Amino acid sequence: MKLFSLLILITFSAHHGLHAAEGHTDEQVKPLSSEEALKKLREGNERFMKGHPRHPHEAVDWRQSLEKGQHPFAVVLGCSDSRVPPELVFDQGLGDLFVIRVAGNVVDTDVIASIEYAIDHLGTHLIVVMGHSSCGAVTATLDHLTSVEGEPAEVVSLLYQIEPSIVGIPEDQPREKRIGQAVQRNVDLAVRKLSRVPDLRKSLQAERLKIVGAVYDMHTGKVNIK
Repeated sequence: MKLFSLLILITFSAHHGLHAAEGHTDEQVKPLSSEEALKKLREGNERFMKGHPRHPHEAVDWRQSLEKGQHPFAVVLGCSDSRVPPELVFDQGLGDLFVIRVAGNVVDTDVIASIEYAIDHLGTHLIVVMGHSSCGAVTATLDHLTSVEGEPAEVVSLLYQIEPSIVGIPEDQPREKRIGQAVQRNVDLAVRKLSRVPDLRKSLQAERLKIVGAVYDMHTGKVNIK
């Protein structure tokens, strides 16, 4: 009987310990460096790509621990496309990523303000601008910018923000290749815009911040980070 009770106690303690560990916030309070954050994102994407995600930080204890505050280890500016949720493709959970999503992952005042909040107030040291293959916003810009009659003014305004990314791409190339180049150039454009923001530029110069571009391949599931 004593042996049976001991086994019950050990089983309960181990089970409770797992939940307590997941709910523990020490890893949140200590900010990750930009390189540590990049490593964590790459490892998570590798799990996702291979079909072995862990789905971390979803337990009730962890969720409740986040009521005290958030300490995301990376900012991700991504596209609104429903097929490209950063938390899933990087296999991260609640409180791990500070995500801003807008069609075409374009940079405007609201996007910059949201990113600055994460950098200045949440202690995040990494910004990832993530485009993706077959991006509808980039494709629409490439195919239809010269024929936008009937489109809402707001949509046209969005396409014009992407337009610099397609200027100079040879028109005699295959369409899919042109779209791929435009997606990468649109990411590069966003990275340059963010790098020129005075507050972010100071953090870059002080080596407190890193801004990188990335493109998610919807076929393979891989995020190619530059």
